[in-house]
Amino acid sequence: MKTTKIRPYVLVVGCILALIYLILIALGNGDFKVFLEASKLIAAGKNPYHLWIFISEGNYAYYFNSPLWAIILIPFSLLPSFIPNFIWLSANAFFLYRIWILLIKYFDFGSLSKKQVNWILLLSFILIARFILYNFEMIQMTIFLLYGALESLFLFRSKKYLSGGALLALIINIKILPIVLIPYLIYRKQWLASLSTFGFSILFVLLPGIILGWSANLFLLSEWWAVINPINTEHLLESDLGLHSLTALLPSLLTQTNGVLAYPRNIFNFDFKTTVCILNIVRAGLIIFTLYFLKWPPFRSAKSLFNEVYELSYIFLLIPLIFPHQQKYAFLLAFPAIVYICYFVVVNFNSPTRIINSKKYYGIIILLVISFSLMTLSTDGLIGRTLNEITQHYKTITYGAIILIIILIICPPGWSDIKS
Repeated sequence: MKTTKIRPYVLVVGCILALIYLILIALGNGDFKVFLEASKLIAAGKNPYHLWIFISEGNYAYYFNSPLWAIILIPFSLLPSFIPNFIWLSANAFFLYRIWILLIKYFDFGSLSKKQVNWILLLSFILIARFILYNFEMIQMTIFLLYGALESLFLFRSKKYLSGGALLALIINIKILPIVLIPYLIYRKQWLASLSTFGFSILFVLLPGIILGWSANLFLLSEWWAVINPINTEHLLESDLGLHSLTALLPSLLTQTNGVLAYPRNIFNFDFKTTVCILNIVRAGLIIFTLYFLKWPPFRSAKSLFNEVYELSYIFLLIPLIFPHQQKYAFLLAFPAIVYICYFVVVNFNSPTRIINSKKYYGIIILLVISFSLMTLSTDGLIGRTLNEITQHYKTITYGAIILIIILIICPPGWSDIKS
């Protein structure tokens, strides 16, 4: 891959500024405090679920992660909060770097000019910057989840099935979202990868029993399921400002919901049962639509790495849309789709061999600008808190993610003759 050499003093200044940024965030309280407090509760033999855990003044949250994750963090919970915060933020900085390295392996960057590579890098990070920063500010874990998913897939391609399966099973155990990769692996005939992931998943579910005792572990697992169960009423009609997904968007359009703001959102007035039915049909439709990206028949390897990243772009983008209780930081999972789209835009800019016509190309640019406006330019740092709350009330981030799906449909791998 062709890259521009970074001058040493620029690198040093950048590292110093990044370090200061991480220290300032680590001094505060983010969602990582919820994980640490849950660890303290489990260490004391208490149940961390169904409790409002204090984060900061007026800010409380439930613990939604696995018993194993809380146990892993017990040693860190004994330290002053700044230390585990800083360690986790520093790890996330590495994970973010590694995400980029893993993503570019899917593309033929070697055939591009330095200018094209730099434009792809710049555009990608501008489009995803809000969600990167939000993950750091909240001391969240979506960066780790995306890294773990991409790293495990890389390990599977390298035929390292045990380490790949262990890593993928771990992130699934910590936060159930990456479980969508198991059916993908099966569809792509990755039998050893699937078996390894499944085996380690069982192991990680049972592992806390060795430390806590089997009855205590089973109790905590049942409590964990009770708070993440997708059919819980609170996960079917989500009206809070901070929640963004189909479960937050569609009910607000289909029935009258009591949002934080008084502005009406509903177009229809369906009852609860009808609203939930429509929501689940749309969810199921998007899941089935994955076949458009994977193509038929099943049990075949992806045609190329380029095809694979196209498929994964949709799958990762689907996660924050179909799962309930998703907040802004979850939309970092749009990163693969954004890199794919930026690659398409840059490679086809003024290209004499462009397969796609100019009208469709500029249509994609317009859609991308609209998506960027809905997802990123709606942040309170740019438009102020009041307008930001209105955009959250109307779930503009979710609309922006749906537009990214439309763009992916318009520019499938067939536009390129790249063979990865």
